[in-house]
Amino acid sequence: MFVKNLPLRRRFSYVAALIQSLLVALLLTGCSNTTQSSQQSVNSRESIAQPSPSCSTEEYKGGSQWIKGQLKAFGESAPSVAYSYTSENFRKQNSLDSFVAVIKNQYSMLLELKSYQVGECKKSEGYFLFTVALVDNSNLNYTMQYVLSRAGKNWGVEGAAVYASGS
Repeated sequence: MFVKNLPLRRRFSYVAALIQSLLVALLLTGCSNTTQSSQQSVNSRESIAQPSPSCSTEEYKGGSQWIKGQLKAFGESAPSVAYSYTSENFRKQNSLDSFVAVIKNQYSMLLELKSYQVGECKKSEGYFLFTVALVDNSNLNYTMQYVLSRAGKNWGVEGAAVYASGS
């Protein structure tokens, strides 16, 4: 990836901009589908929606499981486990220590989640963009955009951005 020479915080800013660009591109190409199927509650911490048209059921389930695994690791204060969910490319460019520092300083809500719901998945140019609704232990709501890649059956988090959302 051409951002590997940027400082870690600039890389996260770049990933946030990339996510926004992907969202705009997907909306402009008509891949957006605002209708969602019924939702099923998995447990008090998480729930899962049905796949959206741009990702297959297999892709949706695989990516969702990957995201839920990383969020569970954050909740269990297991940074090395959460880091293991990142892509090989991400790990080549970012150390565990820098990953932990960014999570603690910029994404601390991930460490204290009350609940989360994996929403829609959109696929574009080999990447999967998942939207996740988060509620932290203070009942603050966030929207998270996860960018995942997949090499064969191996998933990896390329980046993510979290935005405060309305109550």
